[in-house]
Amino acid sequence: GGDCVTPSQASMIGEQLGVDCPAFDLNAACAGFVYALDLAALYLNGGRYRHILIVTCEQMSRHVDWTDRATCVLFGDGAAACVVTTGDSLRYLKLTGKGNHGILHLANGNGNTPFADKKPAGTLHMNGQEVFKFAVGTVEKELTAAMNATSLKLDSVDHFLLHQANSRIIDAIISRLKAPAEKFATNIADTGNISSVSIPLLLDQMLADGRIQVGDTLVLSAFGAGMTTGTAVMTWA
Repeated sequence: GGDCVTPSQASMIGEQLGVDCPAFDLNAACAGFVYALDLAALYLNGGRYRHILIVTCEQMSRHVDWTDRATCVLFGDGAAACVVTTGDSLRYLKLTGKGNHGILHLANGNGNTPFADKKPAGTLHMNGQEVFKFAVGTVEKELTAAMNATSLKLDSVDHFLLHQANSRIIDAIISRLKAPAEKFATNIADTGNISSVSIPLLLDQMLADGRIQVGDTLVLSAFGAGMTTGTAVMTWA
């Protein structure tokens, strides 16, 4: 979440940049970056805009219970940004939403309103086993669908960039796909789970150290509270 309930974090970023273009927040939890790519593609393909700035920013440390060592040590803070423009690099993009809030959620409080029982703002609640089952099963299904839709074989994909939630989840997906582990880059040991930031941050790190080259085929897949997923296939240009 942003620094304020209102205005949006996007509006505050626009203020700092000194721009007067439309700005708004999008909340799709850990799948937010891929959701933003989909929305940007719709705007660009509609011809209304030529360049769109996507910013992902998360401060998970303020949403966890620091007395619960089973969850608080899993998450991190961070931000990433990219500019997208028209082109033919995006080959496939699909979003899903299961609508199950119970296994992963963060409740709001009621403030001091006299019309409801007093309830303080909550901390992040996660049923780790249920999230694991959802993530492994759904991401495997969506990755397979993406590769079938684009006629890709495993050896045709240069890099899989998955949401960095849990190394066990990534390992289980690799095992189910029977894919080479070296195609799945990770940074979770250094960053923790940074929600929507994890994929663009990993992408930036891989570009910086030369692991991604022009022409590489990338498959992105994220999952998060909601339960949302987003999967994309692109050729890096």
